[in-house]
Amino acid sequence: MIYSASYFQSENHHGSRISISRSEPQKIAVDGKLAIFVPEQSILSDYKNGGIDIEGYISRYREQMRRSLPQIRAWLDSLDPSVDMTLLCWEKAGQFCHRNLAIAFVERYRPDCFGGRDIAR
Repeated sequence: MIYSASYFQSENHHGSRISISRSEPQKIAVDGKLAIFVPEQSILSDYKNGGIDIEGYISRYREQMRRSLPQIRAWLDSLDPSVDMTLLCWEKAGQFCHRNLAIAFVERYRPDCFGGRDIAR
């Protein structure tokens, strides 16, 4: 099953810890990185600098995922529902984070592998 969580809330981690952020906290070990879900630097910069709001971020991130759809679909096709992993990023539960947009792909295209998310969006 595939889950999503913050690096800092280990109680929400299941199985392999997979980074989907541009960087990882130094003191938290991850088991891998899934680059297809890492937000482009321009999206992050524009959001942090106030050039786009949350809705703008969502729109641009979804467009990024649409461009990566063949790679995302190949990854989804390779999933084994009996193997647990958690997609990790920086924001804590209750804060907006792209990882819940990423996990929505799992929920939509491979519901048999969807374990849950820590933030609704």
